[in-house]
Amino acid sequence: MTSALSSALGQPRGRAVALLLGCAAALVCSRGSELNAQAVRFRTQAGLSLPTRISIQNQVLHIRQKVGVTVGARLTLTFNERFDVVTGITYIPGYATFHGAGNRVDVGTRSHLLTGTTGARYWLLPPGRRLSWEVHTGFGVVFGGQPAYEDLFESSTVSGIVGTTAHYKIARIARLQLRVQERLYRVRFGGGDLRSSRPPLQVSVGLGLLFLESAP
Repeated sequence: MTSALSSALGQPRGRAVALLLGCAAALVCSRGSELNAQAVRFRTQAGLSLPTRISIQNQVLHIRQKVGVTVGARLTLTFNERFDVVTGITYIPGYATFHGAGNRVDVGTRSHLLTGTTGARYWLLPPGRRLSWEVHTGFGVVFGGQPAYEDLFESSTVSGIVGTTAHYKIARIARLQLRVQERLYRVRFGGGDLRSSRPPLQVSVGLGLLFLESAP
């Protein structure tokens, strides 16, 4: 279950991106001599997607809830305990949406989505501990169309991001996650509107149940 709190903190955005990029570059280069892949891990994923977005627009509280089923796979190349590269693909056949704003509630549906992502992560605090912390950068492409399967590739969006995420394990039951992420660019191909309601800089908080995560 994921809750996202979108924040329009636009002014310090450039400095935040520069700082994260500088930290990631310095940390990776400092261990460049160790970049020989030591492990390759592949795993399939399936589950229920329940992303929630909470924002304030024009002094009105907006809550957006999506409900859908996801299937996919992830390939992780681990070079050492701190640096890895992750490539993944996820398919959502379709999902229902709920949008509440003030006293108004809207219910709708959205077409299927196919998402592919590739990113590099450097762990400031290695995974496996109760508290872990990483910086990451990468890009992804999203395909979407009308409900008919043949229209899946009628449009696509390519975007690049940089950010940082802290993870905290609660016993062996759940994982609490805090993510700060900046969108560097966004390009759309095909039909549709390029405009997005999401601000480039986002802060999100999530809670995941460990027993629902597939084993490596």
